[in-house]
Amino acid sequence: MKYMGSKRAMLTNGLGTVLRAQMTGVKQFADLCAGSCAVSWFIAENFPSTVISNDLQKYSAVLAEAILGRTEDLDAKTIWKEWSARARLSAREYPLYLKAASFQTIKWAKARRMNVTKARDLCRESEGLITHAYGGHYFSPLQALAIDALRETLPAETKQRNAALAALIIASSRCAAAPGHTAQPFQPTRGAAKFLFEGWKRNVWAYTNSALTRICSRHAMSKGEGKVGSAEELASSLGPNALAFLDPPYSGVHYSRFYHVLETIARGTCKEVSGTGRYPPPEERPKSDFSMPTRSKEALDKLLGILAKNRVRTIVTFPKEKTSNGLSGAIVERVAKKYFDVSKTQTNGRFSTLGGNKSNRKARIPAYEVILTLSPR
Repeated sequence: MKYMGSKRAMLTNGLGTVLRAQMTGVKQFADLCAGSCAVSWFIAENFPSTVISNDLQKYSAVLAEAILGRTEDLDAKTIWKEWSARARLSAREYPLYLKAASFQTIKWAKARRMNVTKARDLCRESEGLITHAYGGHYFSPLQALAIDALRETLPAETKQRNAALAALIIASSRCAAAPGHTAQPFQPTRGAAKFLFEGWKRNVWAYTNSALTRICSRHAMSKGEGKVGSAEELASSLGPNALAFLDPPYSGVHYSRFYHVLETIARGTCKEVSGTGRYPPPEERPKSDFSMPTRSKEALDKLLGILAKNRVRTIVTFPKEKTSNGLSGAIVERVAKKYFDVSKTQTNGRFSTLGGNKSNRKARIPAYEVILTLSPR
């Protein structure tokens, strides 16, 4: 997926070593701000501890449940054969199907704005959730219809459904015609049009099948859970036998702005969208004090205070340099030392600047991240 920070990369570049060293005797592992669930999946697959993966956004809980919710492999071939057959039949029954399919044959370089406008006008006529909200923007009309059809025909059995929905979220992220995240789609301008049309050519069916195959071959050692809620609420329920992992938001913009398309697919509902980014209304976008520069330090202090009071060993990761929410690795370390004995390591990687471009700033930059191991006093 197109993630903001690469915890998956960090797991092979220092973070994995730190986590393994702290897992001895841990009965419960809590990923407080799970996001892409890379850390939750890593712990669940490698240790017999119960993993609770938590985030403010539902798409994260869906990704978590796809692996944490079972302790055995699934038959991806059978699931896909039956699911895709239902979905393809459903897609062809959409009134807009033939018109949507016709857009795939257009030579987009010619009259690009006119053709994109036609695609958007067509999609607005659809009653399909994704097609109506995002067709002609993040997805071509045919891609959007495919996502709607796959979403509407998910398997009925819970474990299969969780795996299938997670696969669809991952595939949609990889097919979205957007620069890294779904904050805004590419536009049919002279410079960005080629990226828009490259995204629109991606095969949603193939990407979903591929993601499903990978997910079905993975599972937890002990059954865990994906939750939607605040980090503070989960932290309050933990005790000394738990290990908490905290990778808090580092952006001064709420993360729901960057993942609203995935959130819509996860929820299966969305009110009328608006703006260039096709955003849902504010009440449907979760907000975190960590993404508010005036409140981020207070939010960190409060959360670490709860963990310290409950004597929960904690691992925290954060970019070394000051970020747009006002925090930095040094600030996080100072706050942590109020409550814990702290040891620190550092790793390097590449991180998203959340909306960078050639005229503003690079989309991804080299960066250092601190890893703090917090031991209760």
